[in-house]
Amino acid sequence: MIKEEVAQLTKQQSTENISYVIEHEGGVITHQEGQIHRSASVIKIPLCLAALKKAHDAGRDDLLLVKKKVGGSGVLYSLNDVEVLPVKDTVVLAMIVSDNTASNMLMEYVGFDQLAAIFKEWGIRDSMLERHFMDTSGDTSGMYNVATAEDMMTALKLVYEENAFIPEAVRLDMQKHMRESQFNDRVGGALNDGGDEDHITVSNKTGTIDNLEHDIGVLQSKDKTVKFSVLTSDWNSNLEARYFLNDLGKILLKYFV
Repeated sequence: MIKEEVAQLTKQQSTENISYVIEHEGGVITHQEGQIHRSASVIKIPLCLAALKKAHDAGRDDLLLVKKKVGGSGVLYSLNDVEVLPVKDTVVLAMIVSDNTASNMLMEYVGFDQLAAIFKEWGIRDSMLERHFMDTSGDTSGMYNVATAEDMMTALKLVYEENAFIPEAVRLDMQKHMRESQFNDRVGGALNDGGDEDHITVSNKTGTIDNLEHDIGVLQSKDKTVKFSVLTSDWNSNLEARYFLNDLGKILLKYFV
């Protein structure tokens, strides 16, 4: 029933560029899951996983220099006296308030080539980090950070399911940061401020640029879980996209009834 409702909702939209993977105990719902979209901020999930794992493996919380500040999401751009940050606090900023400066610091910490190799090892096949967030260098190569719904579900499972790649301590840190996200009003907008109706909560990471809205996360109750990876683009407006994600969340909540 939920599968049919999601398909019908998708069909009613003004854009055909909607991709998703939705998993629950009863099965998997997919649509254009391999379609490549500009990633916006959802690519920060595997980025932050890689940074936390590097710090964990090294056995220390390295200090990172706050160098070039960039605008968009976040708070570091507006702070004057912060010169260094531990890796773990940098991840907090990148995940909870989607700070672009913090995210760029993590890219430098792990390294672009290393990130590409790590993504491949983890089974993230078609999603790539190729440039800094809010890059105003004038590069006209058309190079973008890109993602697929399938890959972002792979990243989500690395956070929420036991696996051979990510230590449990790192997974628990990431779960905490996703639960504390301050941008939980897309799919999670079906809940009041991130949830508590019947003890259902949302943990997530969104991505937003002009006419593009993504949401990757988990709806959870005491005994049920729904994982969702939804990438959408080419809307008439971001508000229209958010209405779609809200309506999708309302459908997914029926699984908990």
